[in-house]
Amino acid sequence: MKKIFRYTFAIVLGLSLLSCDKLFDSLEGDLTRMSEDDITSSQGGMERLLSDVYNTIPINAFNSLDQYTMLATYSKSNDYSINVTGYWNYTNMRSINSFIQKVDVALEKKAINQATRDQMLGEAIFARAYCYFASVRKYGGVPIVTEPLDDQYDGDENLGLYVPRSTEKETWDFVISELDKAAELLPDEPKGGNYRATKWAALALQSRVALYAASVSKYWNRETIPSSYKAVSEKLTYMEASYADAYYAKCIEACEKIINSGKFSLYGGATTSVSKAKDNLTALFVERQDCEFIFGKSFKDGTADADNGFDRSNSPNQSHGTGTNAGWGNYSITSDMVDLFDDYTASGARADGTIKTRNDGQEDIYFAQVVNAASSFDKNADFIKYDNPQDPFLNKDARFQAWVLYPGCEFRGKTIVAQGGIWLPDGKVEFYQEKSYKVNGTTYYELGAETQGGMSAFIDIGNKGTSNHSYFWSTCFGIRKFLDPTGPLDKSTNPWCDIRYAEVLLNYAEAYAESGHGNAATAKKVLNDIRHRAAFTDDIEPTLENVLHERRVEFAFEGHETYTLWRRREYLSTRSGGPYRKHAVIPVLDLRDGTPKYIFPRVNAYWSDVQNSTTGVNTDLLDYYAAIPNFSENRLTVNPSQE
Repeated sequence: MKKIFRYTFAIVLGLSLLSCDKLFDSLEGDLTRMSEDDITSSQGGMERLLSDVYNTIPINAFNSLDQYTMLATYSKSNDYSINVTGYWNYTNMRSINSFIQKVDVALEKKAINQATRDQMLGEAIFARAYCYFASVRKYGGVPIVTEPLDDQYDGDENLGLYVPRSTEKETWDFVISELDKAAELLPDEPKGGNYRATKWAALALQSRVALYAASVSKYWNRETIPSSYKAVSEKLTYMEASYADAYYAKCIEACEKIINSGKFSLYGGATTSVSKAKDNLTALFVERQDCEFIFGKSFKDGTADADNGFDRSNSPNQSHGTGTNAGWGNYSITSDMVDLFDDYTASGARADGTIKTRNDGQEDIYFAQVVNAASSFDKNADFIKYDNPQDPFLNKDARFQAWVLYPGCEFRGKTIVAQGGIWLPDGKVEFYQEKSYKVNGTTYYELGAETQGGMSAFIDIGNKGTSNHSYFWSTCFGIRKFLDPTGPLDKSTNPWCDIRYAEVLLNYAEAYAESGHGNAATAKKVLNDIRHRAAFTDDIEPTLENVLHERRVEFAFEGHETYTLWRRREYLSTRSGGPYRKHAVIPVLDLRDGTPKYIFPRVNAYWSDVQNSTTGVNTDLLDYYAAIPNFSENRLTVNPSQE
């Protein structure tokens, strides 16, 4: 059947996703010089096509999506937006559909056997399902195309047949059903390469998709878009709470199959040693750990150019590679995130991890405009005085210690310096200035070190990035997760774990907490298995609050937070009481009493402070659905933001 459908973007050819680690060893000939008959006559030709199918999968490896939430920020700005990764590429989709047709042709020619045919078909269906998942979460209902469509034009484009958008629910259901098919076809173990999809990858992705569909259904009315918009009235951007139960049940079902298989475990397992937990949690992201890895992407292709780019852009200023590009130190972590990491009690149970900055316990007071004369900084506040800059953070969750760089911590043989101010004996307080002062014969530096090479934060923060501010954090916390602890790398090749076993466990726990489906004892066990890996010794109940808290901590900086806010319709907006601001604590050297001490005032993060944004951070409910590309040419109903 021929239909007109405008294909957007060019297909990405090459082997960037699956050439890694010699995934396909039998590639025969130059694909660009092979006829279709040649391609379907050899397994090597089919594997070359399959590698391009994998390249369509919209894995957002080493993404910075959490910087668009309250939990982190780009060091040169405080971006905050509904910014989920989407997919709209029907050129690529046509290639997948074409490959699916060619698989059976190759089988008929005996170029591949039945087992290979099933695996390849399952991989293509898995890839297509992933693409449509990225489509529906960004755009709502989309045109579902499952066969190659040839452009038809005879001088009158009105003769063409156009593919309309399916409803949002139909699109979610299509993705889930496709993953059922993929799981039936795919092998239990990866064959032909460690990064090829398996049955468990299909089920794990299905658990993610079903949880997302359930959340959007249950919470769609938190940000109700009026039915006066055509896309809503046609249910293209519309879900309702009555749909949620079945999706939660499907999530539980997929998770149970993976859990009951016994094939996966949390890397490192339970421990009561915080030090051991920290080492395990570091190693989890430096190398692939097969017990927890379910699906992802390798960056080792045997060439000198292999690189995921993360280490070069996000190492701290005190220890970075030689490449510049966008500069290092780009990833700043807010105190909003750091407060979420629990502390340990003496017995190893969890305790409130809110950073202790004041003796009066008023940890909800944030000073504004600390860089200028209009500062709201209160010199009479009852600050706790610490002997060392690392003292407020020493008792925190092993995940904090493994994944966050903080003042005074040791990293790559250096002590991290992230100081933002000084309080002089004469009562003068200064912030963010690169100055030195001599007190009683000793020289003290406002930013903690004599030269910029000895510090990692707050340089030129008031200059809005006009200098080399991109090399320094705008808070006193930087990312450690994904960084090689042994030294800086210009080319880092650690793999991206797109789906790991911990997500399956938390998907189960969340679906249980939301719906009651599944087993209470299992939900409690899987939730606490994750905590015990981080050296917590107590058990907590699988309440929704506990599960969501654990999800934010366990998946910090992996991009999950932005998706959690999106699917649960929880982005902050002026409609829900704003303005809101991202926050920081500033280590300040206090010299008033003769003996140097450190205080940690809570402040609005500079880039969203009132001198830069009177409204703070907020979103528009219409942004939960992105603009439809090429809607006029394809005669598609537009989304609400386009009306």
